Amino acid sequence: MENQIYINILQDVLSKKIPVLDNLLQITAQQEACIAITPFDMKQFEELMTKKELLIDRLNQLDSGFESTYEHIKEELSGNKTAYKDKILELQQLIGRITEKSVQLEAAEKKNKNKMELYLAGKKKEIKNFKISSKTASNYYKNMASQYEGQSYFLDKKK
Repeated sequence: MENQIYINILQDVLSKKIPVLDNLLQITAQQEACIAITPFDMKQFEELMTKKELLIDRLNQLDSGFESTYEHIKEELSGNKTAYKDKILELQQLIGRITEKSVQLEAAEKKNKNKMELYLAGKKKEIKNFKISSKTASNYYKNMASQYEGQSYFLDKKK
């Protein structure tokens, strides 16, 4: 009977991970939209990152709870596979759904990372060009200011 409780806890933990992963997928989609918007809204992006951090912390808690519970029942499940066949299949189905969502999330994250790197590379280039333009203009004005120092342009018209 105690093993049944542990199995129910495992199912419960896995069931709780699915909506958390769904929320992470939604936030990742919002981040993608945020990156695509011009001008880039850093404040909104940071807010989404904060939400994401909380969800990731929740996932980590669920994972550690799953692992510790699984350690209690691992030997019993592997030793009596036929007795727990239905429960094991349910757990495998939940794990399959979680894995599918995790793969989707990883792909979306990779896509966002590439878009963000392109955005940052563009900004870096803009900054570099601004610095070059600013330095060029500064050097021009310094040269023009010092070029005429000490030279006289007065002409004698009395000749």
